[in-house]
This record gives sequence, structure tokens and C-alpha cells, in this order.
Amino acid sequence: MSLERGFSKWMSMMSRNIITILLALVACTRDGGYDAPLAKADSLMNIAPDSALYILDTLEASSQDFPQSTLRRWQLLRLMAQNKCDTVFRSDSLQLVLANYYDHHGTPNERMAAYYLLGRTYSDMGEVPRALQCYQDAVACADTASLECDYNTLFRIYGQIALIYRSQCIPGEELAAWNQYCRFALKSGDIYGYIHGMELTVGPYYDMGDTVSCLRITERCRKEYLEQSMPEKAASVYPTAIYIHLLNANYEKAREMMAMFEGESCLFDSCGNISKGRESYYYSKGLYYLGIHQIDSAELYFRKLQKVHLNKDFQANKGLLSLYLHLNNKDSISKYAALYEKSVDDLLSENQAEAVAQAAASNKYGRLQKESKEMAVITEKSKWTSTMLLLLILVLICTFMTLSLLALCGFYVLRNRKNKVINQKIREIELLQSTIVRMEEGKESPNDHLEEFEESDIVIHLRQKAEKKESANVAELTDLKDAAIKHIPVFIQTLGNTSYELQRHETYLCILIKAGFRPSEIAILMNMTPQNISNLRARLNKKMFHTDNGAKDFNEKIINLTSS
Repeated sequence: MSLERGFSKWMSMMSRNIITILLALVACTRDGGYDAPLAKADSLMNIAPDSALYILDTLEASSQDFPQSTLRRWQLLRLMAQNKCDTVFRSDSLQLVLANYYDHHGTPNERMAAYYLLGRTYSDMGEVPRALQCYQDAVACADTASLECDYNTLFRIYGQIALIYRSQCIPGEELAAWNQYCRFALKSGDIYGYIHGMELTVGPYYDMGDTVSCLRITERCRKEYLEQSMPEKAASVYPTAIYIHLLNANYEKAREMMAMFEGESCLFDSCGNISKGRESYYYSKGLYYLGIHQIDSAELYFRKLQKVHLNKDFQANKGLLSLYLHLNNKDSISKYAALYEKSVDDLLSENQAEAVAQAAASNKYGRLQKESKEMAVITEKSKWTSTMLLLLILVLICTFMTLSLLALCGFYVLRNRKNKVINQKIREIELLQSTIVRMEEGKESPNDHLEEFEESDIVIHLRQKAEKKESANVAELTDLKDAAIKHIPVFIQTLGNTSYELQRHETYLCILIKAGFRPSEIAILMNMTPQNISNLRARLNKKMFHTDNGAKDFNEKIINLTSS
């Protein structure tokens, strides 16, 4: 064993030296070569997270020179590696920056990972409601219709969700989360994760009183583990099934399972002691011996459980009370009835304290949400006031607007140096300005040109592409937005005045709906599945109009938006 450890240590040291040399060589290239080590760290993330973290740490000195996209990717990968290496997070500052950044940049996988890491941070900080919300946001970011979907991260997120529901004693939601865990673990190719997730459904099934499903799943998991050549794991699935058989007085079946559990699993040492944290098995063992009238052996295991003070000695005292009731020893019955009652009270007090802590965290989260909504209302009112003031200024001093636009353009050029974005903004403002001037002169009304928009060249072109099952490119969608600004500017302005700031693809969706495209056509043009389009519409209905009435209701609201 010592030779193997020495060889492993030598190999680890050599691997790190080789990695350092490779990184040094890459650093000598003309562009810095940051993509190569980042890609290498990403590839090692699931199989050797410590090596991935080592690679990422070596880049820290160069991180000040990274462009923003590279910097954010390095920070995201580093947090992922730290999380897989069991780092305890105490601050959410960087995680919030990454979540905000990837809300508008990167891939669905990166957005999902950013929210997952934010949730892990809140879990470490004891803010369970916020953690659960982040996990649910992370799941919503996943594009499960894409071949590039990171199922490996997705099924782990569902595992965290399941653990939260277990801590809150909500077995129905926990079971649903474990089922999703199994589904996506299988899609990721993690067979062990799939079987282990199935094994973990035994707990919520038992809590719901479905012992038949518990026994069925136990046997299925054992079979699956054996097919994967995991005999020790196969034996380890039995404790709950053993306890169920004991409650049903099926001592022969319980004995068979205990023999396999103790003989084949790796949870016992040479003295027959079970691994720490699994001592509740002694209670089952004591019940078995009590059931077959081997009183001394039963007492031995109940006393053994008593020594570890598991669950405030609740099970140990319960077992000893059962034993002395069987013996009709009145003095001992009185003694252990009192001890059992005290242990129950202690356990309830501890659970109550945990419930109070969770309630406090929920209240804190609720208060933060309320404050956020109040701030959003204030911001919305402020935005509306500013818009009205801007319109008044445009009417009074339209002759000076050109100079104002030039000054604004100059400011953005000096500040951001993003000419493409600036030109787009100037084009939109000019179109809106000319439309507003014509409206003030009485030459047109907000809804005069919807038919012209529907018959515009770009709309006709996109209808033809939809018929051919061809998706639209970025340039075509940009032209569609320009046409909308020209023909239906009030609709575009109203979209911008909702309480939710639309992302680019969400704006395209609203314009396509306004233009009369069917959901199936929109799915083709935006290269998404119909289900994703339906989910997106339902989510936008909630965020923009604060209603849960679904995707169809959202279409009606968009079509009727600004209609006279």
C-alpha cells in the first residue's frame, strides 16, 4: 500500500510539473493562449477537479490582462472547481457578478452554472430559500433540447433541490426532484448517479407511507448495482428494507438481508462496528433479536446505539423501553419511559430550533423580495416620469435634438468604444424621433402602420423562411426590429416600459408575435423547440404582466398591446 501511495504521489507531482511547463509554453505565444488552459481545466472539471483548480490558479497572475469574456469564464470555471473541491463559500459578491453577466452573455450552460454556484453559496451561508430560488433559476436556464446541454451539472442541481425539500420534510417535491436527478444523470452517462438517485427515492417513498415502492426500488437498485459490478453498493441499499420487514414481523427475510448487508457491504470494520453516521442500523439489529426472543443480543445492540447518542438517544431509549416491556420489568419500564419521553422532547426542541431558523431565513428572503418589488415600482414610476419629461422636451426644443444626439453619441463612443451598438441606438432614436414629429403634426397615429409592418419586405421574407423550415440569422432579426421601430414605434416603446427588461431574443419573440407569426413558425425562425417557445412565453407573461395565465394569454396581451 505504501508503494502505491508513493507512486501516486510521484505521478501527481510529475503531472503538475508537466502542466506548469505546458502553461509556461502557452504563455509565450503571441496572444497569451488563455483559451487552451481554460479548455483543459473545463475538460478535467468532473474527473479531476483538484487538477482543474490547479490549472486555473496558475492563471491568476495573468487574469488582470484578460478581456472581460475570458475573465468571466476563468472566474466561473474557478468557482466550479472550488465547489467540486468542497470549498465553503462565505460571500456572494463574485457569484452575483457572474449571474448578472451571464444573464446577458454566454451560453445557457454558463448561465445555468452561474446560478447554480450562486445557489451553492447561499446554501453555505444558511439562506435556504434564496438557494432554492437560485437552483430553480438555474434549471430554467437549461436548454434540454440542445445537444450541448450540460446534463452533468443539471442533475446535480436537482440533487441540491431534493436535499432542500428533504430538510423541509416535503416528500412529494423531494421525490419529483430525485426523479429528475435520475433522468438527467442517465442522459449525462453517469450510470452510478442514476442508480444512486433511484436509491435516494426510497426515503420520500417511506415518508409518504409507500413501503411497497420502497421494497421494489431496493431490489431494482441492487440488481442495477450488480449489473455494473458494484457488489458493495448493492449490499448497502438494504437498511430501509430491513427495517420495513422488521415492522412487518418478517424476521426471516430481514435476517437474509442483514446477512448480505453485513457480509457484502464495506460499511463494517473487523469488529463488526458500522461506519459513523450509519449507527441507526443497530436499532434494526436490536429489533430483530427482540423479535426472535434473543433478549441479551437485543439489549447489546440497543446499548451500543445508546453510546453514540444518535438522535438524542431517541431510538436507543425506544428500543430499551420495548425490551423491558417485553420482560415486564416495571422499574426499568418507568425509567426508560421517562428517558424516552425526554429524548423525544429534546429531539422536538432541536427540530423546532431548526424550523425557527428556516422560518427566519424565509422571512428575511420574503422581506428582501418585498423590498425589491417596492424598488421596482419606484423605478417604474421614475421611468414613466422621465419618459413624459423627455417627450415634452422633444416637443419644445426639437431644433436642438441633433446637437443632443451628437453629444450623446460622442459620450458613448468615448466611454464604451462600441461603434456597432452605438449606431444601432442612433438608428432607433432617429426612427422614433421622426415618428413622434409626424404624430405631433397629425399625420399619423400609433396604430396606422401595423398593416405596413406585416407587409414589409423583411416580414414577408421571414414568412418564406418559416415555410421552408429555415431559421433566421442575427442580421435578419435585427432588420425585423428596425422595421418594427419604423412602422410600430409605440409598440416597441411600450415593450421597453414594462417592469421587466427584455433580453434581445425576448424582444424578437414579442415582435414576431405582433407580426402575426404562429408559435410553430417562431420556433423555426428562432431555432428553438415549440416547447421552449411555449415556456418562454409563459415565463414572460409572468415577468411582464404578473400573471400565470400561460402562453396563449401572453400572445393576446402582446397582440393587443397599444391597439386602439
